[in-house]
Amino acid sequence: MMGTRALVTGGFGFSGSFVVRQLLSEGHDVVATDLPGVLESSVFRARVATIGLDINHPRLTLVPADLLRPKTLSPLSAFCFKHVFHTASLYDYSASLERLDELNVNATRNLADAMTTQASLERFVHWSTCGVYGKPIPASRGPRVNIPFSENSSSPKNSDPDARGPEGTKLVNDYSISKWRQEKLLWRIWAERRLPLTVIRPAPIYGPGSSYGHGGVILCVANGLFPILPRDARNFVNASVHVEDVARFATHIVRVDNSLGEDYNVADNGVVSFYEFLRYIALLSGRRMMDLPIVRLSWVKALFQVVSPVWLLLERRFGVRRVQVFEVQSVRYVNSSYWISNRKSLDTGFIYKYSDVKEGLKDTIQWLQENGWLTDKSKLFERQRVRTDVTKETLTRRA
Repeated sequence: MMGTRALVTGGFGFSGSFVVRQLLSEGHDVVATDLPGVLESSVFRARVATIGLDINHPRLTLVPADLLRPKTLSPLSAFCFKHVFHTASLYDYSASLERLDELNVNATRNLADAMTTQASLERFVHWSTCGVYGKPIPASRGPRVNIPFSENSSSPKNSDPDARGPEGTKLVNDYSISKWRQEKLLWRIWAERRLPLTVIRPAPIYGPGSSYGHGGVILCVANGLFPILPRDARNFVNASVHVEDVARFATHIVRVDNSLGEDYNVADNGVVSFYEFLRYIALLSGRRMMDLPIVRLSWVKALFQVVSPVWLLLERRFGVRRVQVFEVQSVRYVNSSYWISNRKSLDTGFIYKYSDVKEGLKDTIQWLQENGWLTDKSKLFERQRVRTDVTKETLTRRA
């Protein structure tokens, strides 16, 4: 057996790479896993280098693994892990529920089975999402509007064992459904086999190296793909968190004694509208954005409901490149108000480096400029192309 270390799944992913970097900076020995094609990819190796992650660091060991193939996890038994940081998931609003369940739920089950045999394991930190709270109830349908979701809100942890979603709200997409099931599975293993579980639920994550979700929106605005903005975007609250704070909180929470068996929202302190959020990105990146006082976000969503399926079909059948953030689910998210309470995370003594999203956006835009992402349009498609190719190759090998 090798010395006690930390394991990071999805080590070359957006969140995972920052966790690896944070752990190394704190002096830990780290084992990072990812799909073989990802660890070998020159694109991903170059990406993690831009955030300051040295893949040749003497305390870093890279282990190729496919969480859907338990045999590929056997090399991990050579290590004694003190902490596991499970960041690996399929984050794709266009993926089918079947595929999301396979790569999020089934893969997590295999990892948990492997880790419950680790006698040295003190903490299993799981990346969930604030999306498991569901879509807030609008003012037109009830009194609970713009009330922050807290850990006391209906969630996989505090709901009935057979619950398929949160009480009083609705899971808005297949990704959130799969993350609900994933987290539900882990709480069951925590209860039955005492997996030393702590769950973190980040708000939408942004920061250097991201080209999807919030990161994709930032990249699109900074590249001039959102030149117009419906004025009613002022009516929708935006929640966010910088990836560096997510990584810092994860390594912080394992040192908090009473955090075992707990769940934590990880979100910055800001309460801003999507209008302010997008406008500030445009301002920082030198892009003009024109108000459309008559057009409503609901109309934009309706348009994307027609256009997005056609674009997705062209992509899958004919290889037509698609800016992945241009999809129904992304517009649906912008068309809702999400406010996430971070009080419980603050009560642990954690201090957010980017408590104000405007500070985080300044550093993110600067990173985009310094690394050429504002002039290289291929970055708008890169994540989609590389991850899709790797996943297809992996699924073909399994078949």
